[in-house]
Amino acid sequence: MTNNSPLVYRAVRSIGVLKPRIQPQQGRVFADSLDVRGTAFWLKEQKVLITCAHVVDNLLGAPLEVSGLLVVGNKGEYIRATMGVIDFEHDLALLELPLDTPSEVMERESQSGLGLADQYPDVGKGVGYAGFPLGLQLLNSTQEPSYAEGVVSAQIRHKPNRKEIQISGTVIGGYSGAPIVSLENPDKIIGILSNSPSKEAGSAGIFMAVSFEHIRALALLARS
Repeated sequence: MTNNSPLVYRAVRSIGVLKPRIQPQQGRVFADSLDVRGTAFWLKEQKVLITCAHVVDNLLGAPLEVSGLLVVGNKGEYIRATMGVIDFEHDLALLELPLDTPSEVMERESQSGLGLADQYPDVGKGVGYAGFPLGLQLLNSTQEPSYAEGVVSAQIRHKPNRKEIQISGTVIGGYSGAPIVSLENPDKIIGILSNSPSKEAGSAGIFMAVSFEHIRALALLARS
C-alpha cells in the first residue's frame, strides 16, 4: 500500500475475529483461526472506526470463547478493537481501539482516515470504494484491500428514518462497511456500503450506501 494509493484505499481495515481451535495433527493444542467478516474505515477527526452493524452483531453478548476476539487490520497486521455505539436502524457500528493502545499506534491508524462530506454528489458523478471482498480468499495473497469505482445513479433514496445513495457498481460479500467517496472529493465520505446488489437489480450491479448524515450522527452520539 503506497502513498500514491487512493485515500479511501488507505483508510480501510479488514474486520476479523480470532478464535482458538484445536490442531493436534500439527503438534499444537490450540492455534488462532482468523475469520474476516467485512470492512471498516477510520474517521480521521473523530479517531474511531465505522462499519456496518450486521458485520459485528453476532459478537454482541456472546462470551469471548464463543464469539472470538474482535480485531482490525490490513497487510496481515491486526490489532484488537472494541465495539462502541451500535445503530441497527441505519446498519452502523462504531468501533474503537482499547484504552491501553499506545498513543503512537492510535495516531498512525487514525491519520489514515477520512472526513465526512457535507453535501450529496450529483447523479452521474464517479465514486470510489475499497474493502475486503471474499475475506481470506483474497487476503491470502496480498493482505491488502480491493479498490473499485462506480457511478451515482440516484442522489438520495428516502426510506423510513433512513437516507441512502444509490450506486451503480460491482460489490460482493466482504465489501460491507466499505467507505464510498466522490472522485471529485476523495478525502470525504459520502456513504457506507451496507448491502450487496439487490436481487431485483440482477446483473445491473446496483447497491445502496447509507448516507454520511447518519455516520455523522453516530459519531456525534459517541462523543456526547
